[in-house]
Amino acid sequence: MTASIILFLFAGLIGGIVNAAAGGAKLFVFPMLLAMGLPPIAANVTQAVALWPAQLPAVWVYRRELAGEFRSLALQMIPALIGAFLGAIMMVNSSEKFFVSVVPVLLIVAVIAIILGPRTTDFMRWAFPGERLKTATATLLALIGFYGGFFGAGMGFMLLAVLAASTGKGVGHVNGAKNLFAAAIQSVAVMPLMFSGLVDWLAAICVLIGGIAGGYIGASVTRRLPEAYVRIGVAGLGLVLTLSFLLR
Repeated sequence: MTASIILFLFAGLIGGIVNAAAGGAKLFVFPMLLAMGLPPIAANVTQAVALWPAQLPAVWVYRRELAGEFRSLALQMIPALIGAFLGAIMMVNSSEKFFVSVVPVLLIVAVIAIILGPRTTDFMRWAFPGERLKTATATLLALIGFYGGFFGAGMGFMLLAVLAASTGKGVGHVNGAKNLFAAAIQSVAVMPLMFSGLVDWLAAICVLIGGIAGGYIGASVTRRLPEAYVRIGVAGLGLVLTLSFLLR
């Protein structure tokens, strides 16, 4: 039991460091929980519940920037919240066989989202000019919400790209909105997950505690490093974990 607690705390610590560095904590926590013996669906549901509170402090930090835009953001958020609920419902009703078959694809999507980062914004503005951007934004937010409720690794990078493209502002200016959307998506998704009976609560609590400590350490260290290098480093390590999952 003691060894398990230490390993769960370590998983949370690594996830917290990664999240502070460039996002994508789930890309690391999920394979580590699998390696500790949790079944795939239980590992995914447990990490979602454990990492959910991590978004809330970020929303509080950006509260002043968000105050003047909250009404418009709330309307824009509706498709994402519907998608999040449907994704979570599908998650808790999925079979292990189905989930294991799609996990490699989901992990690769997360790695690509981290690698591309802001470049996705430029592609959206090119692919959906004028009024088509509004329709594309609503559709993509619904899909991202569904993905967030079902798995969610790398979701923050997807939200940054879509929100930056839809507002015409730089990635740095929509970070607060990204945190608000991510927190709202995870808050909607976490309810079906918490009551699914699939959560390993010992693992969830340990990952949460480790994640808080890791977030502090990661923020202290990575703020001195170039963001692009950190993002590529996290994506590279995530790719290694993805390959380890495929080859296990």
